[in-house]
Amino acid sequence: MKLRSLILLFLLVFGLTPLILAVMINLPLVLDRTALFYQKAYLQNLRADFRDLDQHLASRNEMIRLLAKLPEPGLILGEAGDENQTDLARARYTAWINQILGDQRDIIQILFLGPDGGERFWLTRDPKNGNWSPSAEPPQAPSGKFVDAGLRLQPGAVLVSRIRVDTGASSANPRQLMTLDLIGVIGGETTAAGSPSGRAATAAGPATQQALGAVVITIDVGGLAQFYRDTLWVNANGSYLRPGQAMGGEPQAFHDFPGLEDIFAEGKLALWRGERGAEMLWVPMFLTEAEVPLWVGRPVDPSPIASFRNALMLRVLSIILLLILVVLALARWSANRVERFGQELAGGIGRVLRDGRAIHFRWKGPREVRELAENLTALSESHADFLRAGREHTQELEQSNRYKSEFLANVSHELRTPLNSILLLSKMLSDAEASLPPQQRRQAEVIHEAGRDLRTMIDNILDISRIEAGQIAVSLEWIELQPLLDELVGLMGPLFEDKGLPLSVEVASEAPRRIYSDREKVRQVLKNFLSNAVKFTDQGGVTISLLGPGPDGCPLGIAVTDTGIGIPKDKQGIIFEAFQQADGSTRRRYGGTGLGLSISRELARILGGRIEVDSTEGQGSRFTLWLPEEMDLSHLDGNRVVHESADRTTSSAAKRPQPEPEPSAPQTPAHGHWAGHWALLVERDVQALVAMSTLLEDLGLRVCTAVDLDEALETLREEEPCTLLFLATLVSARDTCDTIQAIGSDSRYTQVPVVVMGAAADRLQFDACGLPEAVRFLEKPVSRDRIEALLEELLGARPGERQRDLA
Repeated sequence: MKLRSLILLFLLVFGLTPLILAVMINLPLVLDRTALFYQKAYLQNLRADFRDLDQHLASRNEMIRLLAKLPEPGLILGEAGDENQTDLARARYTAWINQILGDQRDIIQILFLGPDGGERFWLTRDPKNGNWSPSAEPPQAPSGKFVDAGLRLQPGAVLVSRIRVDTGASSANPRQLMTLDLIGVIGGETTAAGSPSGRAATAAGPATQQALGAVVITIDVGGLAQFYRDTLWVNANGSYLRPGQAMGGEPQAFHDFPGLEDIFAEGKLALWRGERGAEMLWVPMFLTEAEVPLWVGRPVDPSPIASFRNALMLRVLSIILLLILVVLALARWSANRVERFGQELAGGIGRVLRDGRAIHFRWKGPREVRELAENLTALSESHADFLRAGREHTQELEQSNRYKSEFLANVSHELRTPLNSILLLSKMLSDAEASLPPQQRRQAEVIHEAGRDLRTMIDNILDISRIEAGQIAVSLEWIELQPLLDELVGLMGPLFEDKGLPLSVEVASEAPRRIYSDREKVRQVLKNFLSNAVKFTDQGGVTISLLGPGPDGCPLGIAVTDTGIGIPKDKQGIIFEAFQQADGSTRRRYGGTGLGLSISRELARILGGRIEVDSTEGQGSRFTLWLPEEMDLSHLDGNRVVHESADRTTSSAAKRPQPEPEPSAPQTPAHGHWAGHWALLVERDVQALVAMSTLLEDLGLRVCTAVDLDEALETLREEEPCTLLFLATLVSARDTCDTIQAIGSDSRYTQVPVVVMGAAADRLQFDACGLPEAVRFLEKPVSRDRIEALLEELLGARPGERQRDLA
């Protein structure tokens, strides 16, 4: 995904997420609050409608106060006068009632009670013509508690009863279905003495009359409820109360409105919602004499709130869409700007790193952006200066390192020739055959050991300098691993025997049997491993293991395991650095320069492998050389890679490009003109060594000396290609033949002429060895003429024309 897309996505997410979350959290709350407000508005409207009923009942309070002021209360209540007077008074009162209450249709009954609460006189309205008249049967009296409370009222006070639902009376007179009563006391006013109305007044002053009774009027609430359209009256048991109709006993409302029974059980205001979107507001409006609420239901029109909700949702979505477009535009603009900055910055830094030149950033915008551009420009200029100085310094270091490597190589080379002579002479003097006293032989041994250490150090310095200078050539060939390990065991075995340490070889069945690599470099690394093992191991043993594929896919591993002093964990990294050992005590006790493992690591890298170390302090170490089965040449200079051809290589190795030897033109050099050629002289006799070296040097040859096979092989590997090899016969002819065969087994030395120098008696044993035709025999003592003739023949004649001997 591109940077611009990531920035755009980031800005969109962080710009829109708060908005979307705010809408998701607040919009449902707004809609719920709006619906609740709408329901409250409906409830207020409903209460406003029923407030008219309250006002109407309040007007009836004045009516009952008027009725309580009877002109002749004693006659109407039957407390005074005879029967005719009472009937006459009641008839006049009935006529008066018909005049003042003729149009008051909601009042359906008037009842006069005595002071004991008993019925004294009553009037009922005819449901047909609306006239008032006494009925034969007294009307239903209010409850005793209500009457007692009414009789205890103060004059002028009015008490209103709860709504009475009379299911029995509603069948005969539907106007009795829903009624309520209003009661007020008759009499009880304070009057002066002698007043006609003061029954208990005294002459001494005013007195308070006892209440003569009470008047009760009955209001037809059901009749009043007919004026409220779209309103349902439902009893607590679910039966409808339809004004003007008889009451049914079935809970029809619960069937018509599923879930209404639960709403009635809670006894609170609730909104009922039907399956098709119908809504009904139910309110427990009045409390009946049975202590149960009388529910009033009114349908709620959801269309206004639905329209409001839809309009609100539309506006919110429009605002969100508009904000999304705005955020998208801003995010796109910001992303393009940031991407442009990023491209300019990446391109500028890339040019600074790639070309090493300063880049000027000219960005416009806020002050921070301009300051960033100025700082980046200054940084690029500083980096370009540092890079230029660093490159110059690197070139100086490379040149200095090259000079150092060349100096070390030259010094090492110049030191080897006199050092070899010192080693040869010291070894000969230390032999028992030298007839020196023991003390002097020991001194000669010390000289020889010190010289060997010095030569090892010089060889290591020469190797590390060649590696650093990149002058290491690689000679590739198919290497048979088992013979290589056997050779190492034969070479290093005497050192292990001197310390009483067993040296064994283990070969894994899955390990490859040969690899295509540089034989001498592999041999040098393993020899270094073995040298360290014998140096740092005093007891136990050492094992050379040929391993199969490693964990990282490397097909071959050659490990050297010892039971020596081991290496601490924190020191295992520095032992591969040049001139480094585990600690100072190791160097003081065991000696060494600390270059062996450093050279081995570099050689392993050149061979395409690596070295792995696993060691525990006090228990031993295990050094493993991991190598590819076939060396990868991609990281090497092709001019320094040589593919060797040897008799031991197989057909697969023969397919590789192999350089063909170029025939040299026949030459007949003059005496003393063999400059440029060098000869290796292997001689144990000091006098013979000095005489032969002087003779060869007088003829123009450069001479290197060695005292045994190991030293000869090391000299051959480290010097330029050898021209001649002069080998003095050893103690036995078999040793001489083995030495010649060991040198000739290396493909690099098969073309080097070998001249064996010995007595005439050694001639027959030499012939029995079955050596190649290139090997010549030269009888001692050697004269200058015979050497000259030999050099003319070997250096000037073709190989096929050479004769077997010169005797």
